[in-house]
Amino acid sequence: MSDAQAAHRAFLDRYYRVTHHVYDVSRKYFLFGRDGVLDRLLASEWTTLVEIGPGTGRNLVRLHRRRPRATLGGLEASDVMRAHAGRRCPWARIDAGFAEDADIGAVLGVRPQRILMSYSLSMFTDKDRAIDNARRHLAPGGELWVVDFADLAGLPALPRRAMRSFLSAFHVEAVPDDLPHRHGASHVDHGPFRYFVVARFGGAE
Repeated sequence: MSDAQAAHRAFLDRYYRVTHHVYDVSRKYFLFGRDGVLDRLLASEWTTLVEIGPGTGRNLVRLHRRRPRATLGGLEASDVMRAHAGRRCPWARIDAGFAEDADIGAVLGVRPQRILMSYSLSMFTDKDRAIDNARRHLAPGGELWVVDFADLAGLPALPRRAMRSFLSAFHVEAVPDDLPHRHGASHVDHGPFRYFVVARFGGAE
């Protein structure tokens, strides 16, 4: 673990130690687009999925309810959230690690058919490495799905600046507009006001 990763984990643990009890209740008011991505994932056939940054395990619970026979797992940098998600999702394996360099295939013992990043990419210290690493660990024909904050360009100037300041205070940086295209996304679309972006990637060649 690098010094930067250790510092980032320490920040996450301090933050989530206080907020994890109310995280899901508060986040539903501004983490938009998540359930739409879960619907898109469930529209195709797969049996293995790893979520990078599962947090409280909220998305894994929803996927498990609708596809109970699937093998689900997570990779979580925060020890606090990993413990919380593990208690909430006893049927899933939640490993400790960082998106940029973890062996994602080791989470389930096989390379997953689907990888999900839901409002986690914006918190990674190196977004490009995180995307590259996820794509490398996909099973043949697999897909990486990302939903996260976009550039907010459709908001009026004042609320846009306020939202960006709010996100920055929590070490959140919106996904750069060119990032999906630089990594060969096969599909990209945006939510209203360019509040969030949804991107789908295939495996690395």
